[in-house]
Amino acid sequence: MNLLPESAIFEVASGEERQACRWWRDVRLGPGVPFAFGRGIALTSDMILVSVLVVIGLGTRTPATTVILMELLFAGILALMLVTRLLKHSLLVVCAYLTVLGLGSILNLAFPGAWGNVGFYSLCVITCFRLPRRCSLPLVSLSILAFAYTNGMLSFLPLPQPAYAGVSVFNLILLGALCWFGLNLRAQYRLVVRLHEVQMQLQEQMARNAELAAEHERTRIARDIHDVLSHSLAVLSIQLQAARHLLTHNPERLASKLDDMAALLRESITESRQAVGLLRAQLAAHARSENLGESLSRLANTFNERTGIHCHFSESGAPQQVSAQQWETLHQALREMLTNAHRHGAAETAEITLRWQATSLSLAVHDNGQGSAQPAPQTESINVGGHHGIEGMRERAIALDGEVVAGSAVEGGFTVTLHLPLQPPVASAMQKERTA
Repeated sequence: MNLLPESAIFEVASGEERQACRWWRDVRLGPGVPFAFGRGIALTSDMILVSVLVVIGLGTRTPATTVILMELLFAGILALMLVTRLLKHSLLVVCAYLTVLGLGSILNLAFPGAWGNVGFYSLCVITCFRLPRRCSLPLVSLSILAFAYTNGMLSFLPLPQPAYAGVSVFNLILLGALCWFGLNLRAQYRLVVRLHEVQMQLQEQMARNAELAAEHERTRIARDIHDVLSHSLAVLSIQLQAARHLLTHNPERLASKLDDMAALLRESITESRQAVGLLRAQLAAHARSENLGESLSRLANTFNERTGIHCHFSESGAPQQVSAQQWETLHQALREMLTNAHRHGAAETAEITLRWQATSLSLAVHDNGQGSAQPAPQTESINVGGHHGIEGMRERAIALDGEVVAGSAVEGGFTVTLHLPLQPPVASAMQKERTA
């Protein structure tokens, strides 16, 4: 347990705060100094002062009254150095240090032994460590002047005792070394404080990023599960109606229809696992190994077989490479477009068009269903039937710097178009290969 009080350094107020204050109030209390950091300077200073106090009482061969007065003066220096660690106002700390300066001068001038020099030494290192330069430099200058005068270094003033050149030079060098030590320790501590602040900011930013990532992941999983369930349940609903019809009119085909429903359920389970990320790596590898147009055409044919909606797929332009995220977005969007055409539009046919351009691609589905009650110019923000299909497609597109446009077509029916930009490095490389 630390029995000594911890100190705090003082800093100059920032520019905005300085404008509202006077110059002697610009110095504010800074962060507390951990005892582990300032342990060396605190314990060394305190042990030296206590040791000198003991030496004065035991080793000074002067009358008892003189010894008692020296003890009281030096005990005052020790008490002030300890009390200043608890003071929270810079002006009080400066006043206390000036008092230490006066007591040290009295000890050197009125009593033998020059014991006040120890107070000057401690004052220089502590002042340079705790106070900013606008306060520490004047105090250090006064300490050096008091030290020089009380030790007989100023020949033009009446001196209490002669000065010895060798001792004087050594003492001045020692004072300078102690001042440098205090300034260096203060710089190190301020660096540690700044690094700690940056670390706290980074931790807060990491926590916010983790929350945003978790929210994004929850939204992604909810969107993926919705896409999978919406498509699968819609197709299962159609096949159940067909199975009920076959039960009474064509029982021989019922077994085949039930097999199709079981296959669809197995596919839905696989897609659900992919949606929650269990098979994300396999999906990325699969996306790079197949042709996008063929895969989308096969998806449309499967939907045609399971629902009876006639799907016509066409592709124009030169195919290019797409990322795994774009691959997944295009497939989920096509499922959602076809499902909405059947569920909300009661469409019988769907025209699917995949267009490749130099720096972008688009996937459009036009059906002959009921369309939307909203006019085409106002369909940018529609949400068909109160469902989240188009909203989910739009979220996926925005995540890839794309967009979704949906609305009633002039010639009738409903059209949904997904635009996605191609990755610039991939597009430029493919363009160079075609040119060559």
